[in-house]
Amino acid sequence: MPRSHVFPAARQFYPIAIVALLAVVLALIFARNLIDFPVYYAAGRSLLNGRSDLYAPDFARGQTMDYRYPPFFIVALVPLWLMPYKIAAYLWCCFGVLEAALCMSLVKRAYRRRLKTSLASEGVSPIAWVLVALAVGQYYVMILHYGNAHLTAVALLFGSLYLFMKRKESTAALLMSLAITIKLTPILLLPYFALKRRWKFLALTAVFLAAINLAPMFYFGFSANAELLQGWYQRVVASQEYHEINGPINLSLKGQSRRYLTHVEYDQRTDGDTHYPQVNIASLRTAQADRIWLALSSAAFIFCLGLIWRATRARTSQPDATAVESAAETRRVSEYEDSSTEMLELGLMICLMLLVGPLTSKIYFIALLWPAACLAFGKSRAKMSGKDLDGKISFGWIGILIISAAGLVLPLLPGRSVQRLFLAVGIDFYVNLFVLLLTARALLALSKRETPNRSGASQNRSPRSARAS
Repeated sequence: MPRSHVFPAARQFYPIAIVALLAVVLALIFARNLIDFPVYYAAGRSLLNGRSDLYAPDFARGQTMDYRYPPFFIVALVPLWLMPYKIAAYLWCCFGVLEAALCMSLVKRAYRRRLKTSLASEGVSPIAWVLVALAVGQYYVMILHYGNAHLTAVALLFGSLYLFMKRKESTAALLMSLAITIKLTPILLLPYFALKRRWKFLALTAVFLAAINLAPMFYFGFSANAELLQGWYQRVVASQEYHEINGPINLSLKGQSRRYLTHVEYDQRTDGDTHYPQVNIASLRTAQADRIWLALSSAAFIFCLGLIWRATRARTSQPDATAVESAAETRRVSEYEDSSTEMLELGLMICLMLLVGPLTSKIYFIALLWPAACLAFGKSRAKMSGKDLDGKISFGWIGILIISAAGLVLPLLPGRSVQRLFLAVGIDFYVNLFVLLLTARALLALSKRETPNRSGASQNRSPRSARAS
């Protein structure tokens, strides 16, 4: 066989082999002291022992470490519950490492898809990947240590967004429905698809959601499954006050408003982790703080969806191709910008999801990989689109540098009291807010279309056409 056929195959095999080996090695490290997976495993063993009261306080590991997922999750992973704990935990960690690698691969593939429509063929700078790793790496290390299912939900979400960009809406809808089933927060992205009038995607997502959550009736029976779904809604969605007090510090806008505007009674936490400092600047009632959260969340939603609507209108009102010197080149620029803008729009919605969700713990910020990559890769975008965006994109580049430095330094600061102070102040909340504002700025800059002059030619032409004139 010619060497030209062997080497490309080898180049494709080596990354897969390296990731697999990395998963095997890292799983040995993380499987020893998992925090959340033992809860899943205890719940799974209770299920195999004949219990079906999934949301009873003693179904898993007590009222604080209870089972909080829909019935589908525990039934779908029955093969893991049949294994001894050490083997199940090791396999879960292997899957976690592979899912983290999949998240990075999907972001890279989304970027490469955009490059195919661009005017240049340069790839992602290694420096950009280093910056992204420094910005979000701590969250991935933490979630692998916890063994939380949120990593699976984010991998499914990224897969759905990537396939949506490729216009494979059926598979994208299936992955989106699975992500929403595991973690409810991705449902906050659905208004974006409604704004884009992707009715087929939304309809398929609704159908798949119903089918997935009805599937456990083959295990429990129809009536029992309906009761379990109602119990899950009441315990996890409708009344989650207990877990807001005793769970991880809430780093969403809701948690931030409560810590800043009310006196949080940390001594009510039942796990003994009560030594958090008070950072409130007011002493409102909790209901008043929550009303402020709802008002600010509504404003953030209106702002982000309005910005996306503006960018959509800008793309659909571009100059006529006959008024430009090279219609084919202009079309390629337009396709490139459409793909770039779509990536930024989805990144903005991810930040919004983390901001306005009712409960966002620190490990949820692994989803910042998508918008952080959009910012870190923005330098090439400015060059390829032929627009004068260098100043605006450089602002985003400097921003991702600041976030990366914070992600590198903050976890290394010693002392639990320091870490508790950072959690109470909400450093990660501000990281997400900063990424959201940077993404909004980049989207606003990219959505500004070229305006034709009196002669009908575009005032801001691409570099290639400028050199030809």
